Amino acid sequence: MHVRPLQTSTPLPPPLRPHLALALQGGGAYGAFAWGVLDRLLEERRFKPEAISGASAGALNAAALASGLVHGGHEGAREALASLWSKVADMTFLKMMGAPGAHLQLDLMTRLISPYQFNPLNINPLRDLLNREIDFEAVRTHSRVALFLAATNVRTGKPRMFREREISVDVLLASACLPYLHQAVEIEGETYWDGGLSANPPLLPLALDTNCRTLLLVKLTPDAEPDVPVHANSIFARMRRLLFNAALRCDLEALSRMQAQLRQAGRLPRDLLRLRELEIAAITIAAELLNGDGADPRASEVIRKLHIAGRDAAEDMLASQGVTPASK
Repeated sequence: MHVRPLQTSTPLPPPLRPHLALALQGGGAYGAFAWGVLDRLLEERRFKPEAISGASAGALNAAALASGLVHGGHEGAREALASLWSKVADMTFLKMMGAPGAHLQLDLMTRLISPYQFNPLNINPLRDLLNREIDFEAVRTHSRVALFLAATNVRTGKPRMFREREISVDVLLASACLPYLHQAVEIEGETYWDGGLSANPPLLPLALDTNCRTLLLVKLTPDAEPDVPVHANSIFARMRRLLFNAALRCDLEALSRMQAQLRQAGRLPRDLLRLRELEIAAITIAAELLNGDGADPRASEVIRKLHIAGRDAAEDMLASQGVTPASK
């Protein structure tokens, strides 16, 4: 796909431009990389996204960001994200994964037994954590940031976009519901799985249903992975990444085709002119940060490293156009 180079007429890097939309890809614990990106960007007062889309871990990051902004502005958002990820790193489930052979046992179990069998009571510790960390009522009633959070309808396979006024703990659990680990989440008579299966993250709603002029994508899937996986866990992890990145590739191709057709048109109404000139920038996780099976016995250390890597990646984008940590 041909991506047009960013315009050089503005001195501001993409994250600090007005009319910004933010798209946060899902990817489990790798969402800590996006936390690092957001943590650095929130140090800049000019970072003011008007809309945020997300799926899975991207939806969790979006909700925590919106909740923190309502209660404490930029610093409140940084604190909300830090609190969320520190609690995620401390979850008993992640600590258990450090036991010898735990990853192999979990992989075998989830291939042979469904979550309706090994977890018939549908216990999900993430529910209590999210209820403690995110003020859903405040986001529904006071958020100035538009949210587009994706979940996948199990019956149709189509994405459902939940807006800020609809946000709830069930919406986030639906967006992050891995079918082989958790029972489908029911909302308003429909059941949902992970939003990353159908929109990871949603791009077209940001482009078509908002007034954004810059779209910043935080990608948790590398643009390319040079090595060929040969071990079972690594092969399965690569397959998951390819699957969860397919919807994004389709959205990017669709936007590229729309813009190409609009560039051939004559006079256009204002909104189509905006779509034609919409700039897409990305901050992408490096392939070397992926550890093969997507998990590590030292979960808290991995999350810390991903957070640092995300901050560094955001810093690189800002520094490329002269923004330093002191410019707040």
